[in-house]
Order: sequence, then structure tokens, then C-alpha cells
Amino acid sequence: MAYKFSPGTVCQASSPRHRGASVFLSDCFIIFSISSVIILRSQYLHSMRPTAVNGEPSKVPPNLAVIKSINPNYTGFDYISWYLGNARQAATYFVAHFGFRVIAYSGPETGSHLTTSYVVANGNARFMLTAPITGPLNIPSDKHVSEKDRSLLSEIQAHLIKHGDGVKNIAFQVGDVRGVWEHAVQNGAVSIQKPTLLTDEEDGEVLCATIKTYGDTAHTLINRSNYRGVFLPGFRPINDMNALN
Repeated sequence: MAYKFSPGTVCQASSPRHRGASVFLSDCFIIFSISSVIILRSQYLHSMRPTAVNGEPSKVPPNLAVIKSINPNYTGFDYISWYLGNARQAATYFVAHFGFRVIAYSGPETGSHLTTSYVVANGNARFMLTAPITGPLNIPSDKHVSEKDRSLLSEIQAHLIKHGDGVKNIAFQVGDVRGVWEHAVQNGAVSIQKPTLLTDEEDGEVLCATIKTYGDTAHTLINRSNYRGVFLPGFRPINDMNALN
């Protein structure tokens, strides 16, 4: 059974044994659909303000290209981040049952000593599946384990205890990360991460910032226009998970 995803699609599995994964995916796409509709609707309403043409207000609704030309900050969906108990198992399931393919990996082999992430893609849908690889009592005292790694591990474990497997972050591509982040914070948004530059010597840089949204879910604002890598700094491209064994 294979599926083709695009933003706003809700997966419906026809087999009872796929029902759990179907609901799992549906939650993700419902969240994304609502977010996309809110953003595009606000852009559309802004663009619908009367524009004088030879002294007469324009009544012709603009198309999406016009909307983006008026408000170019939002350029599209980027990825959805999931916190899971077993990232490899989830990636295997998406590949086997929903037509995804693995495109990138982060883990001990790439310098992430406490967590592992698989990035899977299908059409316009791209998921980052992240899981802990050690328990809170087994964190090594190795100098290679950074405070950032420890903080991420604690965050994932707390999220799993409270929610179980699920969506943590919905990322959007924007033209002006700092501008959008500042505007959001000035209007009451809670900042999780201020604009931060992630760099890779070989592939360039990514600018991103994160704000809190409903519940424990977050939105990351990302500009990867100066990045040539497969996903983000710290990830390496793969197309076969067996190659990691």
C-alpha cells in the first residue's frame, strides 16, 4: 500500500491494521492544514485591500503569486518534527507502508550522542523523526556530550512521558526569519529560540528561529536559501538505513 502526500492531505488507511498510523498521520496533517490556512488567509485578506487603478478600487482577486509578492515572508512548508520512542522503527514503517523514502540521518555517527533522527520524504511532505538513544540515568559523562544534547534529550523524554509519540514542531520557510520572529514576539508570541545561524563548512548555512504555539507544539521559521545540504547541518544524506548497521 503506497500513498502520495502533499501539504494539507489527510491520510485514510483502508486496512484496520493501518488505522493507528492513519490517525497518527492525520493529526499531523490537520495541524499543518490549519496553520497553512491561517497564514494564507491572512495574506489573502491583506492583499484584498482596495488598490486604486485609474482612480477606481480594484475588484479582481489576486492569485497566489500576487499574494506572495505583497507578503513574501511566507514561502512554504518545510518539515514536521516528531518525538518518538523509536525513530528507526517509525522511519521503517513510513517507508514500508506509506511510500516514503529516507533522505537524511543524524546520530552518534554524525556527532549526536544522545538522540537519533531520520528524515523521510514523500512528495511535498518531509518528516524529521527523532528519538532518544539512552535513558536519563545512562547519560555518559563524556566531554563530547554537550549541554545542548543533554537539554534536547530531557525535552524529548518529558514530551514522550506527557504525550507519547507525536508532533513537536511544524517548520515553515520564510524569507525574513528575524523580521517574522520579531513581529511575532512583539505581538505576544513566546520565543523558544531566537534567530540562530546553523553552519556547515561544506554546505553553507541555515537561519532559523522557534516560537511557542498551541500546547507544547512549536513553529520553526527557517531560511535555507544559503544551504546546499540534504536537510540541516549535522545531518548526512542516506537512502538505505541498512547502511548504518
